[in-house]
Amino acid sequence: MADNENEQAVETVLVAFATVYLDTGESFELLPFIDAGDVKSSVTDLLEEWARSGFLARGNEFYPWHRVSRIEATRVLEMTRSEADLLQAKDGTREAARLQQSFWKTKHPRERKKEDGENDKK
Repeated sequence: MADNENEQAVETVLVAFATVYLDTGESFELLPFIDAGDVKSSVTDLLEEWARSGFLARGNEFYPWHRVSRIEATRVLEMTRSEADLLQAKDGTREAARLQQSFWKTKHPRERKKEDGENDKK
């Protein structure tokens, strides 16, 4: 019975991998999406934000949306949180994410003006 309790206590996460295909034939992997419950919504939310901005941002590079042919979810895995952390450390995505975040650091972020179509709901 104790083994059953330990199995239930282990938190699993979903890890989604996606590939971007550009109109030039070039392709690249996005950083993996990790979510405990709904990885599809995490991917969709990010893609909607990118589409709204008109650009796909990858590190310090920007690709206009008209250059993106498609974005393909290549696989989704379920694993423990520790396995996901190990995967990120092993394949370099943790370091890539850290570098990407450090590129976007600001000392005093300015407040963004709301666009006409936006509402205050979240």
